[in-house]
Amino acid sequence: MKLVRLATMGLVAAMVVAPMPAWAAFCTNEGPMAPQTFDNEGKLMTDVELQKSMDRQRLRAAGVPAVTVERWNGCLRAFVEQPDGSKSMEIYDPASLRRLQ
Repeated sequence: MKLVRLATMGLVAAMVVAPMPAWAAFCTNEGPMAPQTFDNEGKLMTDVELQKSMDRQRLRAAGVPAVTVERWNGCLRAFVEQPDGSKSMEIYDPASLRRLQ
């Protein structure tokens, strides 16, 4: 019985981790979070637009010319302007702002 339970738990863990990109597993700390407010139903919510703005400002202060930033799988997904004027997607750790991709 224990062997079946252990095998099932291993299979479930593999199914959860396998589709995740390897670098996404390193985004475990959310870093600075935007203030939370209560919505009309009394639920505590994070201001998503303020969070995007804060993350963009932090990346730009670190020298990353981010155009847009969003929280994605625990990481920061930034669309960054390249020297030739094009934009590319880059992934950063939200706590350290270290580029992961």
